[in-house]
Amino acid sequence: MIHHDTKQRGQSPGTLTFTGKQKVDRTKISVFDYNDNSYVEKEITSLDDLKELKFDNKITWINITGLHDINALEKVGRVFNIHPLVLEDILNITQFPKIENYDDYLFVVAKMIDLSPVKSINIEQVSFILSKNYLISFQEDEQDVFDIIRERIRKNLGRIRKLGTDYLMYRLLDAIVDNYFFILENFDDRIDKLEDKVLLNPDHVDINSIYIVRKEIMNLRRAIMPMRDMMYSVEKEKDRHITKSTYFFFRDLNDHLNQIFDSLESYREMINQLVELYISNSSHKLNEVIKLLTIISTIFIPLTFIVGVYGMNFNTKISPFNMPELNWYWGYPAIMVFMLAIGVGLIFFFKRKKWM
Repeated sequence: MIHHDTKQRGQSPGTLTFTGKQKVDRTKISVFDYNDNSYVEKEITSLDDLKELKFDNKITWINITGLHDINALEKVGRVFNIHPLVLEDILNITQFPKIENYDDYLFVVAKMIDLSPVKSINIEQVSFILSKNYLISFQEDEQDVFDIIRERIRKNLGRIRKLGTDYLMYRLLDAIVDNYFFILENFDDRIDKLEDKVLLNPDHVDINSIYIVRKEIMNLRRAIMPMRDMMYSVEKEKDRHITKSTYFFFRDLNDHLNQIFDSLESYREMINQLVELYISNSSHKLNEVIKLLTIISTIFIPLTFIVGVYGMNFNTKISPFNMPELNWYWGYPAIMVFMLAIGVGLIFFFKRKKWM
């Protein structure tokens, strides 16, 4: 489990504190500057170069990777006049997805989800500053799902270089949401395998593996549900930073999130049913064991009684009522045959009653 640093008590609003874990050596800033006819891709090595960027007649995408350098984020905030509370939210990676409207820009927080090499989910916060001619994205790590967008800008595919920054933000959000479907496919396979094990080979099922999947589904649900609510608010509340034509794309994105959320609800029900099935199978197995032990005990109860009676060894010379069988020539074989008959009779009785 990763423990994040949290904002200390008593700090003033707008105090910048990074609550995540450093994932890159240094903060990197890459820039795509493009229009329908040309594009320029470069990396900013000095924060002072941000002041030299021109936003006339072009769309500029500024991607900032690595949020641990608070001084660098403060300089970015001064260059683009970003409110201190927005910078605070960018550095607080425990934020829920949300959208906030400011005078000069639109602030959006989203959750990018990926699978680690051990097939566990990794949730990363991605923040966006949407203005008329530029879009700034803030990431914790270099690994993302935006490579397909970068290629489309480089090769001028589709309408991405023909439309504005609002459409660019939609495409980035759409890449994040599309990756959710890949995550769902992974969970679908894992749940199917767990279901086969529980039904066909319950003795080899580790209940912890079921609980791990259920916990990851709950984490996904907590990350995606606010995303769905955010997209719904984007669709319903018209914002001047998003053009009318782009709203139709956000509506489609909202439909995808609804579909994903419904799938997560189905997975949650399925995993809960698997837990109940596992517990039911375990209880049934325990009942079978107890039933078998009860049958064995029931068979041996009369045999134990007989052995106990003949273990008292009353002297037959004192009284003829003191176990005359002890002096019989065939006494021992007779009692063994009698005990065997009782055992076989009880087994036959239990089978007839279908108790075993």
